[in-house]
Amino acid sequence: MTSFQQHTPSTLFSTEHACVTYLFQKRWPYGFKCPFCKRVQNDMAPAYTVVCRYCRKQTSITAHTLMHGSKKNLVAWMRVASQFCFHDQGISARELQRLMELSCYQTAWSWLQKIRRGAALAESAPCRGTVLFDVLPLQISAVPQKKTLDIGIALELGHDKPALARVRLWVLNQKLPEEVTAAVNTLIEKNTILLIRNQQWLNLNDFHESYRPVAPTPKQLAQGYLLMQKAANWLDRLYRGAIDSSYLQSYLDEFCFRHNTASWPDRLAVLDHLLTGLISSDDDISAQPTSKGPIS
Repeated sequence: MTSFQQHTPSTLFSTEHACVTYLFQKRWPYGFKCPFCKRVQNDMAPAYTVVCRYCRKQTSITAHTLMHGSKKNLVAWMRVASQFCFHDQGISARELQRLMELSCYQTAWSWLQKIRRGAALAESAPCRGTVLFDVLPLQISAVPQKKTLDIGIALELGHDKPALARVRLWVLNQKLPEEVTAAVNTLIEKNTILLIRNQQWLNLNDFHESYRPVAPTPKQLAQGYLLMQKAANWLDRLYRGAIDSSYLQSYLDEFCFRHNTASWPDRLAVLDHLLTGLISSDDDISAQPTSKGPIS
C-alpha cells in the first residue's frame, strides 16, 4: 500500500498500462486465477487480456466485474472513481457529466450507478460486535410520491466517536417479520450482541438462534435516530428533487460508504477500497440487493 499512498490519482492512473498493472495485482494478488479451470499462475505478467496456459481460454481484467462490457477505457474509469471518492459530500450525475465532458446525461447517470454498486460491494461486510438494529422512517423531500420510507438500520456501537460508527442501511417495503429477519441476517454478523427494541422481533426464533438479543437503552436508540437524520439531510442536500424511490437503496449504499470511510485519513485508501468493489466477481455482485425502476 505504501507505493499507492505516495501518488495522486492523476499520476497513479495516468496511463492504461498503469491501470492494468494496478488492477491486475488487486484482482489477483496471489497470481492470475483462471475463472474457467481455477488454476493459479503466479508468474503471469499483468495484461488487460490473458490466456490461461492450462485450458487456453481467454479472459480480461474486467471480465465478470462491474466494469465488464464498458466502452470506457480504464483511465476514464479510474478518473470517475477518483471523482466519486474525492468529492467528500458526493457527486451528482449532472456534475459528473460536466467533469467528464460527456454529451449524454444518461451515460453519466448509468456510470455513477455502477460506481455506487461498487461502493455497496466494498462496504458489504456485515456489522459486528455490539450492533443496534432498528426500523426508522426516512423523511426526504426528494421522494414526493411517498414522504416517509421505512429503513432498516444496523449501527455498530461502542466506538469512541459515535458519529463515525459503521452503518448499513436497507430499504424495507413492509415491516413484516420475514423482511426484518432477512435484513438482520444480511446486515449483521452472526453471534453478535443485537440491540433491538421491538418486542415482536425479539420473540423471533431466528434471532435467538443466531444472535444475542438485548433491549437497547434510550441513548443507544438516539444514535440510530441521529444517523438516520444525517442520511436524510445528505440526500436532500445533494439529490434534492432527483430521487426515484426505486433507486433509493443505491443512494443509501453511497451514504454508508461515505459515512464509513469519512474518518479514514488517506483518501487514496478510500479509492482503493472502492476499487475492491468495482472488481468484485459476478458471485459477489449477484449476492447483493439491487434497485430497479425508472430513471430519475
